[in-house]
Amino acid sequence: MFSRIDTIHISVKDLARAREWYKSVLELEEIFHPGHYIVFKVGSGETTLTIQEGEVHSSSTRTILFSDALEETRLKLIDRQVKAGGIQADDGVTYFEFIDLDGNRFEVCHFLSV
Repeated sequence: MFSRIDTIHISVKDLARAREWYKSVLELEEIFHPGHYIVFKVGSGETTLTIQEGEVHSSSTRTILFSDALEETRLKLIDRQVKAGGIQADDGVTYFEFIDLDGNRFEVCHFLSV
């Protein structure tokens, strides 16, 4: 029925402010901006991340990003004033959580290939 996840959609309060934050803090590449939303490329994957101005709601869903350098990524985010949690481990996966400007939850994980 489905062939892939196309995009992760995130509501933000201020599109211009969020645009700069996602580009400078998360180092995401903007690939499409028709005016009312922005699409970012995430690493070398096919799934994109889209931000759009709108009402922000808390959710049990969170975006999970992968990093080959988990601690380095965490420290870089902290250096950029991002509230990031400590590194945790669960069944061979290490990860930490952070939030964006509007309280949207993210997780960054790392696991060794089998």
